[in-house]
Amino acid sequence: MVRNRFRGVFAAGLAVTLGVTGIAVLVTGSAATAAPHYTDPPSIQTGWSDSATPGQAYDDTNDNRTNLPLGTYVDAAGKPHTSRVYATFDLTQFAGKKPYAGTVYVRESDAADCGKRAIEIWRTKPVSSTPAWHAAPRPLAKLDEILTPEYCPTATISFDVGAAVLDAVAHRQKKVTFELRVPEAHEQDPTYARHLYWYSDVRLSVQYNSLPAIDNSRLYNGGKSCSPTQPGPTLGAYARYLEALPNDPDNEDSYSMDTEWALWPVDDPSARTVLTRQDAWAGRMTGATLATGTLTDATAYAWQVRVSDGTDTSAWSTTCYFTYDGARPSAPAVTSANFPAGEYNEGPNGELMEFTFDGHGDRDTAGFVYSWSDYGLPTCGEGDLGQIDCPDPFSRDNTVRADVPGGTATVKLNPPHYGAATLTVRAIDAAGNTTVAGSGYTTRVPWSRPTVTPSSYEVSWGDNVVLKLSPAPGVAGVTSYEVVFNRGEPQTVTAAADGTATFAFTTTDTSGDQIAVTSHSSNGFVSQTYSDSYSYDPAPGVTSAIYTQPLDGSAVGGAGVEGTFTFSPPPDLPDVTAYRYWFDENYDNRIEIPAGPGGRATITWAPTTPGYTTMLVLAVQPDGEEHWPANLHAFTVAG
Repeated sequence: MVRNRFRGVFAAGLAVTLGVTGIAVLVTGSAATAAPHYTDPPSIQTGWSDSATPGQAYDDTNDNRTNLPLGTYVDAAGKPHTSRVYATFDLTQFAGKKPYAGTVYVRESDAADCGKRAIEIWRTKPVSSTPAWHAAPRPLAKLDEILTPEYCPTATISFDVGAAVLDAVAHRQKKVTFELRVPEAHEQDPTYARHLYWYSDVRLSVQYNSLPAIDNSRLYNGGKSCSPTQPGPTLGAYARYLEALPNDPDNEDSYSMDTEWALWPVDDPSARTVLTRQDAWAGRMTGATLATGTLTDATAYAWQVRVSDGTDTSAWSTTCYFTYDGARPSAPAVTSANFPAGEYNEGPNGELMEFTFDGHGDRDTAGFVYSWSDYGLPTCGEGDLGQIDCPDPFSRDNTVRADVPGGTATVKLNPPHYGAATLTVRAIDAAGNTTVAGSGYTTRVPWSRPTVTPSSYEVSWGDNVVLKLSPAPGVAGVTSYEVVFNRGEPQTVTAAADGTATFAFTTTDTSGDQIAVTSHSSNGFVSQTYSDSYSYDPAPGVTSAIYTQPLDGSAVGGAGVEGTFTFSPPPDLPDVTAYRYWFDENYDNRIEIPAGPGGRATITWAPTTPGYTTMLVLAVQPDGEEHWPANLHAFTVAG
């Protein structure tokens, strides 16, 4: 009969038996099922030989549109021609893959007698070019045949060549050659002759599966990379998490893979626990979580993982080793050499706080973790592929190792803030386990913010402002200040011998200016942060060399003492045409003066009486309207 396309195709799912005596099993999700994958390997050669011309080979290039002769026919001169068809295919794409079936397809174009059909397919020694009759390759095995005449003369015929493909790939052969011929008993009989259609050619289809694999360089447990040698790292609570990276070149299988995990005590391999994680993704980290109680304290374990795509299962991964430590160290003692304990007992200002942590002989204590907020515990993060990443707990800033297991450690810390502060300390063991409850030490921190004094409290748009920076009372040895201006990058300002410094800026930001200042002392002390902001009304600027109120409130000038006042445009009105000003809120007696170059104007004025005086100044817009608000410039005239 005529074979259909799927004759001889093998389809089977992987059956994994987990119910083995003495093995604990965990299964989640649904089992992976890999669909069959088909491909047509590239043709290396197709052609035929002719017994009448034994030294010549005939290539089928599809350009000559010549149907391929098969069997024996007699030409017009009465000379017989016996032909066999050869086809060779490239198998290099199956390196690392597993073929399951192979089918060769041909299509007949005509037959000498549609009541007869007999065709065999053989595997021969592989060739690279079409052989001539006298150089026919050595036959290796007969693979399949067809002896039925249905659907003549245009039947599409398939031959099962799976055994040849599987054998060639298993022996790492790069090509396979097939020979089509009429069986020996009928090969000289012209009634069995026929032609194969040139357009359909001789085609090989292979069913295969790419083998899944575990990346042995991406195995993790407890947030650590796999240790292939014993005893491996000592792990705490995160030891329950096993992770691996499965891979599968077949995209169709990438979302439906099963991972099987095996764990056992190193000294008792028979006590094996097996877990299966289903619906894993190729190219993404996947993992298994051991049930609480699976691991026994102070026990060494080994584990492996393998992956299945539903058709094939990888080899077991590298064996990884670790030792489980589930015990927590005891709480440490905390004392301070210079800050007394108690919410109302204030320590010295300008000094680093010195603390000593004591493991009181508990040899499970490897060091300590401390925090002012009690949220400074060593934590695990996420790695580059989403795996759990647990760095060495002592790689963090708020940790310190004990001098010996169960011993002590001393740290010097900068005070965190003004007022009562509690330092919480926990012990850490070698596995990263910490004390359940922290030991708290409460004390009181004095006020240490520096003093920031502006050169003038009357600041207008465009003014140059000079700030004097001074240490807080009791803070000695200040060598510099860190200034953050308008949320920019920190700037370092060097202090003078008396600990003071200055910082200058020009008021050019219409939204106001912000400043934050901390002092730094030679002993490493960093003060609390002083912060302030300066806002400016969109009023015209007013400056005077004489009549500007000093910070100490003292009187200036005097009756009859002439002074000059310079007016400048408000920040949101560059086009000023004039200014109107008046004294002591006498709005009805406004005086107008035109603006000069740059929108500025200068007046000369002398007070007639001593005492508190106010000058109010408005800018005038190009349309003659007054621009509000006014600048209230106040000062005290000397008597």
